Amino acid sequence: MSKASVIKDKLEAFRGDTRGAVAIIFALTLIMVLTVIGLAVDTARGMRAGNSIGAAVDAAVIAGVKGLRLQNMTDSQIQTVVRDIFDSNIETSGLSAPTINGFNVTIDRSNSSVEVAVDAEIKTVLGGLAGIDTLSLPRRSVAIYENKDVEVALQLDVTGSMGGKKIDDLKLATKDLVDILIPDDISLLGGQKIRIGLAPYAAGINAGSYASLMNGGAAAPDNCVYERSSDSFQDSDTYPSGSAVLKTKLDLVGANNCPSATLQPMTDDKTVLKASVDSYTTGGTTAGHLGTSYAWYLLSPEWASIWPTASQPTAYNSGTATKVAILMTDGLYNTVGGKMSGANEGKSADFAVDTCTEMKSKGVIVYTVGFKLNAPAAKATLASCASHIEKFYEAKDGDALRIAFQAIAQDIATLRLTE
Repeated sequence: MSKASVIKDKLEAFRGDTRGAVAIIFALTLIMVLTVIGLAVDTARGMRAGNSIGAAVDAAVIAGVKGLRLQNMTDSQIQTVVRDIFDSNIETSGLSAPTINGFNVTIDRSNSSVEVAVDAEIKTVLGGLAGIDTLSLPRRSVAIYENKDVEVALQLDVTGSMGGKKIDDLKLATKDLVDILIPDDISLLGGQKIRIGLAPYAAGINAGSYASLMNGGAAAPDNCVYERSSDSFQDSDTYPSGSAVLKTKLDLVGANNCPSATLQPMTDDKTVLKASVDSYTTGGTTAGHLGTSYAWYLLSPEWASIWPTASQPTAYNSGTATKVAILMTDGLYNTVGGKMSGANEGKSADFAVDTCTEMKSKGVIVYTVGFKLNAPAAKATLASCASHIEKFYEAKDGDALRIAFQAIAQDIATLRLTE
């Protein structure tokens, strides 16, 4: 065989040998797969980190605008609070500390707003394979203190089971709420009007001087009123006339007495509200549905002519006011027509839930608070009445009751994120 033939054969053999090419192709493919997987992993990490940073920014601006409007903080104090809240939320989120390249707080007192803009980034795990070493996660949020008026009505349980320390706890909790919603310096509200009404209840409602108006102008012994004359109106806010008037003791032989605590139409006078609450004594059984109804009547524009001019509610969904009902009880609803019975447990609960449904359909926001509740049926009633399950609070003791009322008051402060 000639030398030329040998060389030719070797060249042909080299050209046909693909073993090295396969290895190179496999290596290149592996790098591409790892890069794709790495980018997917880092993208998922970035989304989680972005959500955590966004939530921390939202919490920070809310804290900032609360400091601006509710605590009268200086700009420097607001900036400190905003950064502290942001850092605290990042720390508790489980997120590896991001790199913060910029953290800007803008305070606009004329607009009652706080803006936070964060320039953050996190390091990638495998993104370096594609030349991506960091992911940029800028986040921005603005919180504005919404300048709507607020109308609040409280259903407050003053039945016999609320005696002793429980009524004292309720008084403290209610006054906490009043203090949060109506500051001593009204100028802090920036022209916002906040009014609160009180509907203490037991077997009936002591409507005070308004009782006869609720009975079509007829007498109402002891200023005591109960359900509608016709059950067909019990879950409505129809003005009390004709068969929609309210029953009195003259209509209900043997009905239990109303409490001495009287109905208080909405007012922004915190001295009046606190004095009313401090006067409460306890006694009687639990017509919880009446507490719910009368709380609604305090908020209803249909009832405006019943109340003094300063206490008259605004129209539903007017865009100028937020209407809120807070329904509180320590036990099972069990009284209808002034009489407690097993049969009336379901009836009172049904009346309450139906009333809540109608009230919510008119745009009223409903919070509910159960104080040392043991009966599952009572919890179910309150949970059904609340606008959302997160607006149903269970308080195991007096401290928890105060915390619940404080949380509700802060929520009612009506902050909204605009971006």
